[in-house]
Amino acid sequence: MNNLRIGYWPNSKLLDAPGDRRRLIFYLDSKGLTYEVYNQSKSYDLVYLSQAADITQINKIKNTGAKIFYDNIDSYSSEELSFESFFRGMARYLMGRNQYPIINYTNFLNNNALPSVDAVVCASIEQLNISRKYASNVFCIPDHTHNEEVSLKTDYSSKKIINIGWEGLGSNVYQLNILKDVLEEYAKTYEFNLHVISDKFSYRYMNKFLKVDTEKSLKKISKNIIFHEWEGHSYSSILTSCDFAIIPIDLKNKMASGKPENKLINIWKMGLPVITSSTDSYKRVMNDCNLDLICENKNEWVNKLKMLSDDGDLRETLAKKAYNYAIENYGQDAVTRRWDEMFNVF
Repeated sequence: MNNLRIGYWPNSKLLDAPGDRRRLIFYLDSKGLTYEVYNQSKSYDLVYLSQAADITQINKIKNTGAKIFYDNIDSYSSEELSFESFFRGMARYLMGRNQYPIINYTNFLNNNALPSVDAVVCASIEQLNISRKYASNVFCIPDHTHNEEVSLKTDYSSKKIINIGWEGLGSNVYQLNILKDVLEEYAKTYEFNLHVISDKFSYRYMNKFLKVDTEKSLKKISKNIIFHEWEGHSYSSILTSCDFAIIPIDLKNKMASGKPENKLINIWKMGLPVITSSTDSYKRVMNDCNLDLICENKNEWVNKLKMLSDDGDLRETLAKKAYNYAIENYGQDAVTRRWDEMFNVF
């Protein structure tokens, strides 16, 4: 690959979005391989498209003779028909992100884009199985942290106030709403702080429309929330200062419930036990790790919050078990090997 001319169509201009730095950029940097941001006026041996790329240009790129890989990691392939999914392609066209308008983005992605590229790259087994319905060369490669400071928790002793962590994009903070009643019930018997680490502002639609102040929106969920703006050098140390973390997911939303296990694995690598909603990917890795921290209803959430809050030794035992599993199956060597295996096919 040392002599390949690689053009990358990124999620962000500075290549600092998680979908950039934790995926292809991580691999290329770790291998010392050169690449550049895709420029349609240049020719390449390989063009790697993130999910921010203009999929209406795939045939045009193919005509240059380049191999095309597509990062299909945000569950658009499983998204049900809705106002947003139907008009996403038109909105991208009007915003200048697509060269041509698309009616029904999901349908175009599955039936036009995926069959046309040389490789589809997913981040979970569940996404891989869906993508295989539309493409022949599909690979599963999880995220790996890159250009971030990652801490490891060592102190599991119990304090008077329980500290719980949540980390994620501002566009996903709304997921915490499903725990509003859970946190209200939990607060009757426990003193706690919920540390939310996220973007200061986000947008409700297309990452451009209806700006949301994250800290203000959190006040509607619980008075026990402490907001921290996400920064690569500090988010992990804030998480590891907590007793455990949570990942609630709106299971009625297929885009949300179809997400891979990346966030869970990332927190496990920090030495924290994590309570999650029962998405397919979370259930799979919890079962593989022989852990039972999945919740399907309010009672299960309340009971598992209490269980971890009451027992520091249990938190440490579960955290170390999860850490070992994550390092063995999702550590740098394991993830790099998956990238190697994919590129070796070509």
